[in-house]
Amino acid sequence: MRENMDYNRKRQQERRQLREKKRRRDKRIRLGMFLIIAVIVGLLSFGMSKNFMMASAEEPVLTGETVIVTIPEGASTADIADILKENKLIKSAFSFRLSSKMNGFDGTYQQGIYEVDKGLNATQIMELLQTGIVFNDIKFTVPEGYNTQQIAAKAEETGICTAEEFIEACNTGTYEFDFLKDIPDREFKLEGYLFPDTYYMKEETTATELIQNMLSRFDQMYTKEYQDVVASGGYTLDQLVTMASIIEKEIKVEEERPRAAGVIYNRLEEKMPLQMDATVLYAMGIVKEDISTVDLQYDSPYNTYQVSGLPIGPISNPGELSFQAALYPEENNYIYYVVEAKGKDNHVFCETYEEFLKAKEKYKAS
Repeated sequence: MRENMDYNRKRQQERRQLREKKRRRDKRIRLGMFLIIAVIVGLLSFGMSKNFMMASAEEPVLTGETVIVTIPEGASTADIADILKENKLIKSAFSFRLSSKMNGFDGTYQQGIYEVDKGLNATQIMELLQTGIVFNDIKFTVPEGYNTQQIAAKAEETGICTAEEFIEACNTGTYEFDFLKDIPDREFKLEGYLFPDTYYMKEETTATELIQNMLSRFDQMYTKEYQDVVASGGYTLDQLVTMASIIEKEIKVEEERPRAAGVIYNRLEEKMPLQMDATVLYAMGIVKEDISTVDLQYDSPYNTYQVSGLPIGPISNPGELSFQAALYPEENNYIYYVVEAKGKDNHVFCETYEEFLKAKEKYKAS
């Protein structure tokens, strides 16, 4: 019996020794793996840091092609990286954030409007954005809903070019953008695509260069998601831009825009004339609050009281929210809408003609 007890104790001791030996071996393996990973990370960090320092030391390879970027007050490094990526000045927003932190630039960038040459590398852009040396020769703001003639007049007022030069450059200039390929001939060829925004330019900027910048902003706005929606729908891009241009002029309350788009879709599906007042005013080239029955008879391919379906083209240059409304209309049964009362911007939406007449009488009474 005693021999059996001694044997069992010996076996238990051997197992404990084996477990302890395995534990020490596993610990050594883990420590070794940790050291290997640490060395690899260190080497990578050193290599990246060296590359960034070398990139900074390089002389800028200026191309002469520049992009104006605005760094708003309070923008984080992540915000700035996204702005630079959107303007195709860097390839990776993540790499820009990482290198900003590694080089001590994180949190040091200054707000302002910068003219960035496309030849600058990421580190050179980081250094530029710390200088506060901003570009501010000419500030040119195009409000949402302006038409080509209004933009041309503002370009002349700003001193960029004459109104005639601007319109001529719109109609005869060559602009290499895919979204322009199928635009039909009309009086103002680029109507709808001169994207409303604030542009910063040099004093010697030409009408063609200004238009190129505006079309480039439309190109940036027209994302792959939007392109896919257009490709899968029943309307062309030009038709959707035309819808958006009408919504931009007719609807001021943001949340009403998809609902108004639903009205346009419903009327088109029912083969009803759109009868949008904004198209009459565009056709006549005037601005006023109320149109008369005589105005409704104005002969023009833009007058949706006279033509069936959509007008021949856009009636304004819409912003992204109106474009989104045209792409993603609200599903509803509304056929009409009327401004609720004089001096107000919101509308009453109606499903029947009787409801429309009542709403119209209330508007007149107001």
